[in-house]
Amino acid sequence: MSSSTDSAPSLSSVIQKLLDNSPLDRFVKCAVDIATVPPYKAPRVALLHVRFKEDIPNIRAFADFLGNQAANYALSRRRRDAYQARIASAENGDVSAAQELSRAVRNAFIEFRKAHPSRASEVGEVLAYCVAVHHLQASQLIAKMALKTSNNMPVYGLDGIHASVINGELNVFFLESKLAGTAASGTADYAESVSGFLKDDGQYEHEYGLVTSLGNLDALDTADKNLMMDYLDVFSNPNAHKRERSVGVVCYSEVKHFANKLEVDEGSISKHEDHFGELYSGDFDRHHTNLSNQLGVKKVDSNKCMVYLIAVPDVDELREMFYDSIGLAGLESDVPLTPPSVIDGDAP
Repeated sequence: MSSSTDSAPSLSSVIQKLLDNSPLDRFVKCAVDIATVPPYKAPRVALLHVRFKEDIPNIRAFADFLGNQAANYALSRRRRDAYQARIASAENGDVSAAQELSRAVRNAFIEFRKAHPSRASEVGEVLAYCVAVHHLQASQLIAKMALKTSNNMPVYGLDGIHASVINGELNVFFLESKLAGTAASGTADYAESVSGFLKDDGQYEHEYGLVTSLGNLDALDTADKNLMMDYLDVFSNPNAHKRERSVGVVCYSEVKHFANKLEVDEGSISKHEDHFGELYSGDFDRHHTNLSNQLGVKKVDSNKCMVYLIAVPDVDELREMFYDSIGLAGLESDVPLTPPSVIDGDAP
């Protein structure tokens, strides 16, 4: 006979119930893993880049993958579970619920773009979601896309809030995504954003309030939700035992190294991707120094920050292909992010 203590949910098991699957490594390769950076070398930085199809960076496959992942980012867990149940129980080959799901995702992005036509950053937000799920094994606590069309949700709030359990301790990750023409401009934007969030107690409480009142915790049963509330209700338990970290995901145009190509021959198929990875990895110290200086200027504790830099040949092309993947056209307000002929190595 089990006791009530034996049947009590564990923090790790509850978080796992909300963890999605995002096979990002099939489309994005890690050149420098954040886990390999020495602990004293704060902030922690990872270098990722789009994977190659022999000698060609496969932007189309990457954009389509992000388009497919958009549903998991944009819709609440409860709503996704409802669609999944309808599809699973459908009879006689009925797939109409899948079409309805696709339309719901597209409408969420359309509503956001109508409300904030100058943003055009959703591809970065979906990418940040994928990084958190795949690289941090962190569950999404709230679907921010649906809330960003609401009048009570600041458009410049966090792009995501995720959580994981490491060695029995809760880790909460505050996501900030950036699309940029250069790595340096993207990390500068991140430093600006994280500085503003950390200085705004009201916004901090507001974000946690959204998680506990409108987040994915509603998809849990009562016992599981109550356990999570013990950690996430900052009003009732402001000193709950948890670690909080800012996670920046900066997708940028790496013009210089993608232009440095090897000739196609009958050698190893992977040599083109490996060549780019070696060039890219050689820039680690420069990227790390830039970010460290930018956070220092903003008086941000770099020990509480980790940044994933994701290199693509042209971030504007990725954005356009992403919109095409989910059935949206670009807008005139989608200002190009990559200046003509910019070379990231020359960026300040």
